[in-house]
Amino acid sequence: MASFGLINKANSSCIPIKSISISSKLHGFTAQVTAAMEFTNDGNNPVEVMYVFPLDEEASVCDFQATIDGRTIVAEIQDKQEARNTYDDAISSGFSAFHLEESDESSDVFQINVGNLPPRVTATIKLTFVTTLKVEREGRVVFMLPTVLNPRYSPSGSNVSSKMASLGSMSKLYSFYFEMNVHCASPIIKITSSHYQLTVDINPDDNRQATVRLDNNHRYDNDLEVHVLCQQPFQPHTLVENGVTKSTTGIPNPFLSKPVVMLNFFPEFDRNATLERGEFIFVVDQSGSMAGSKMKSARESLLLFLKSLPENCYFNVVGFGSSFNKLFDRSEFYNDSTLSHACGYGEVMEANLGGTEILDPLRDVFSQPVIKGYPRQIFLLTDGEVSNTQQVIELVRANSTNARCFTFGIGEGASSHLVKGVARAGLGTAEFVSARDRLQTKVMKTLKNAFQPAVKDVSLTWNLPKTWTAETVPVVNPTVFHGNQLVMFGLLSRKDVPSRTSITAIEGTVTLTGYIDDGQHLSLIRHVLKFSAVCGNPAESSLLLHRLCAKASILEQDDDGHVIQLSKSANIISRLTSFVGVDKHTGVVVSRPFQPQAVLPMNSGTMFGFYGNIGGGLPTVPGGVGFGGPTQPQSMNMAQRFSYGNTGGNLLGGPPRAPSSSSNMGKAPLLPGSTNYSPPRVPPRQSSSKLLGLKMMDKESSPSYRNTQTYLSLIALQTASGAWQPTDKLATVCGKTLSEIRKSCPPELYQNNKDILWATAVALAYLTATFPDQQDEWGIAADKAMKWLKTNLPRDSFENIMHLASRCIFKR
Repeated sequence: MASFGLINKANSSCIPIKSISISSKLHGFTAQVTAAMEFTNDGNNPVEVMYVFPLDEEASVCDFQATIDGRTIVAEIQDKQEARNTYDDAISSGFSAFHLEESDESSDVFQINVGNLPPRVTATIKLTFVTTLKVEREGRVVFMLPTVLNPRYSPSGSNVSSKMASLGSMSKLYSFYFEMNVHCASPIIKITSSHYQLTVDINPDDNRQATVRLDNNHRYDNDLEVHVLCQQPFQPHTLVENGVTKSTTGIPNPFLSKPVVMLNFFPEFDRNATLERGEFIFVVDQSGSMAGSKMKSARESLLLFLKSLPENCYFNVVGFGSSFNKLFDRSEFYNDSTLSHACGYGEVMEANLGGTEILDPLRDVFSQPVIKGYPRQIFLLTDGEVSNTQQVIELVRANSTNARCFTFGIGEGASSHLVKGVARAGLGTAEFVSARDRLQTKVMKTLKNAFQPAVKDVSLTWNLPKTWTAETVPVVNPTVFHGNQLVMFGLLSRKDVPSRTSITAIEGTVTLTGYIDDGQHLSLIRHVLKFSAVCGNPAESSLLLHRLCAKASILEQDDDGHVIQLSKSANIISRLTSFVGVDKHTGVVVSRPFQPQAVLPMNSGTMFGFYGNIGGGLPTVPGGVGFGGPTQPQSMNMAQRFSYGNTGGNLLGGPPRAPSSSSNMGKAPLLPGSTNYSPPRVPPRQSSSKLLGLKMMDKESSPSYRNTQTYLSLIALQTASGAWQPTDKLATVCGKTLSEIRKSCPPELYQNNKDILWATAVALAYLTATFPDQQDEWGIAADKAMKWLKTNLPRDSFENIMHLASRCIFKR
């Protein structure tokens, strides 16, 4: 297998990297990152070097330059084919040249080529990109620098290049430096990382600002993440960036001259409003690259998913790899019989279906007729290692009127282009699950989104001074979910164009509105933000927001001409444009349509800053920064499966991921709830819970048994209705005997043969008291149980029954 990192294209040998330096600026929910990579041609002949690396698909590469033997060459942006021709002509003429382009197959993979690098010469490649940042429900702003690029599986017979799948890992390590300047809208509480220790210096004069450095060596098998938590993470606000009347080339640029407003919303509405029916389809990657902990988490997540579905629904499970198979030929109604069958199916799911071919199983799902009155929701779980990403996205987009699609990217290196692209096309949400995350938590969070009623007629209304208008980006409004971040842009312009030297202040408001349809009535949601900006401030504005706005527009554009024009105006790479630079030994910087502005200090007082609370107002925070295998039959039964080991590599070094061993391909361990499963009788751990409002016992009254099994042992015994049957298995999981539970049953339930109500109350009391830390995972199943219990218990008796159930659990 060839080496990864810097590759000599002639013989696939490794060109050692000497150092990588990362300098970044995090401003609110945006980041600007500059990466510099230094390497030397230690050979005796000129070489052509290739470097492949991942970036988030929403990132915009906006600057690319090289310093070769002391000469700095700044790349210009050209049409993709023109750039390739420029590079090839330079190489054939004996000049040093460098070229950066986005992969034709996937917008989250980039390739740098450096040609005719002279012997014994050191080169430094520097690129800058800007990106928006995700805000998790806990309030953390997440910055992630992708460092892992897994091989992408190319389906047999496809026209997709498989060159990425031949890349391995670097043979030598190198120095790695990382520094980040942080500027938040409210005081910083803490800054942490999943895999690394950080040195964090919060500015004593302004606790909204901090400097972050990596405190230990970079590990080359993990993406680099930084989590920033501030005091008011969910406060809706705006970022404003002024228009620039001239570029440094002196050529007017209509796009850059318009102020840009970035809108950050966190819509809140009735979280108790839920859909009572639907069709839910869980599509699970069973390719070889899912072997080990990924597949184990997928099986456990499937169990939680199945137990958390509403009673009045249809469902199905599809496993896929090089082939695919289905639980049912078509979705079946949810009841105890179909649920039991599905749990048994999930127990034996293995990562043994070969490569990763998502297209055929999705085609099959979409070919099934929609069940009237049951909205279709699809949950795609994959490690994202495919190369025909665009075909998958287009298929989902073509069927988005009949199905919402939610996606999960599993493990380091999952393709952001696939995971985010499918969710965006399917009007759903995307989640990424790293080594620090629990897949179960992400699945349940997404299932809650799927249970929400649709938000209809989402719109932005701009209130601007006369003669001003706003273009909203993206044009197609994203799907809105309770509490999830919604990012939109407004590109402001004047109908009566002033002189180029005119400087005009703008103040306005923008209102987000939408209607929630819960099947019975419409509910209005509404957020109002105020902002102010300046138009015509010559060359004094950062271009970060302009470039993010341009990338958001490019992602939804089908017009090739518009994409190329916008790419060149904002000086960002796209699927149709590339950066190219040629060193003709003149020392002259290659020209380009626009020269990026120098980064300004954080306290410079430029017009780029935070604005607004709900309801608006003048700026509340001052401006702070400018800146494959053979094709198999389309479906198979479980006996026809075969094992497939897919290897992986990472971008910044470390050993390649080993092929899946045969030992990982054996029969999956049985999940709790199977007919052959019997949990050991051990005492439960002590804890408390607020879910049911119960007054829990003190330590001396804690359970006499401790259960080493997880809450899955209990959830697995739940019926389709949400109830628990009074069985020996249930009693054992709860650290009791069935006789002890029955003796504690209130007479009014025992005498009327309603001990299933008592068993459900005991199970709920045990679940909430013993596993409070996992409430995000079992909460939906518990809610279903409580709803069933309240419906079937005598009126106003729920709280008393739960109190008695708690005493039963904690009774010695």
